[in-house]
Amino acid sequence: MSKFTIFQERIVLCGLLLLIFSEVGKSQVFNFNGQISTWGSEVRVHNKWNGYFGMRYIPHLNYSIFLNENDVLNSELMFNTYYETNFKSGNHNFKTYRAILRYSSTQSEMQLGLQKIDFGPARLLRSLMWFDRVDPRDPLNLTDGVYALRFKYNFLDNSMLWFWCLFGNTDNTGYEILPTVKNAPEFGGRVQLPLLSGEIAGTFHTRKVDAMLYNYSENRYALDGHWDAGIGLWFEAVFQQSISDLVAYKWNRMTTVGTDYSIPEGSGIYVMAEHMNITFSESFWETDQSWNISAMMITYSPDLLDNLTLQEYYDWRNKNIFHYFQVKRTYDNFIINLSLFHYPEYGRSIFFNGNSSLLSGYGLQLMLIYNY
Repeated sequence: MSKFTIFQERIVLCGLLLLIFSEVGKSQVFNFNGQISTWGSEVRVHNKWNGYFGMRYIPHLNYSIFLNENDVLNSELMFNTYYETNFKSGNHNFKTYRAILRYSSTQSEMQLGLQKIDFGPARLLRSLMWFDRVDPRDPLNLTDGVYALRFKYNFLDNSMLWFWCLFGNTDNTGYEILPTVKNAPEFGGRVQLPLLSGEIAGTFHTRKVDAMLYNYSENRYALDGHWDAGIGLWFEAVFQQSISDLVAYKWNRMTTVGTDYSIPEGSGIYVMAEHMNITFSESFWETDQSWNISAMMITYSPDLLDNLTLQEYYDWRNKNIFHYFQVKRTYDNFIINLSLFHYPEYGRSIFFNGNSSLLSGYGLQLMLIYNY
């Protein structure tokens, strides 16, 4: 962990403590909850079985001060501590997961600190996965946050305006391969507008990329929308521009289209499909390299406690099929999650952000989750 990151965390933690011990006369609410999980998996790769076991604890502290009927000061603090082993060697970590100072009013929200920033309608193949790495197969939906100042404003016609500034993030986020230049701020914004039975949005982000021997600017432009026309329809189109003569491909385009529908059988069978096209090129209008991925998800709940989910992915370039099946039983605070999977042992993985123990071969994973 860099000295700057440690300094950042101390600033945020001090801010949280100041918030907790200030405004004593105001209406206050303090909540402490958390999540405990444990898992075991068996994976067969290259004709050999490998076992894994892990435990995780995420405590969550939330403190709110109600200034009046509309304005709220809020602090949120979460830690992520875990241990994982393959019974030959193990690794463990304890780190800050979220540390947020938030001010909310009737139509606006501003938050500062280590937070999750995500947007866009796609769920399995997300072209707009810019600042998080949520794995659609992960029962916990975990992702590291980014240090940022983020502002959102909601207009009365359901339009929304976002602004953000990221600073001091040392790890790559989303699909990033190269890191941001140290201590260089990143800026961006997003506008969401209602359109017919849904909405359309435009997004922009810029940063300075550290390519070791040289630095260059990277701009991202995106357009996305979703509508309910009897069936759900959505798209995400991202255009990434690398402003450098030393970069092989100056333009990277990622486009996702998707649809969903609930079949009225029993409690309802939810069906969703998405397709992503990725291209790399020297100029905006050309296509030098192309890659296509398709995905489908079917979800069914036979009763109030159980949920069955099937995810299928197809890599058109390498002609690989990825299978993932999940059985989940949910009690009040307790979840039992059983996953079965079969991924190609050879060929490029489509999970840019996945758990390394679940990237190839076939096997199963049992996870127990307790929320308090």
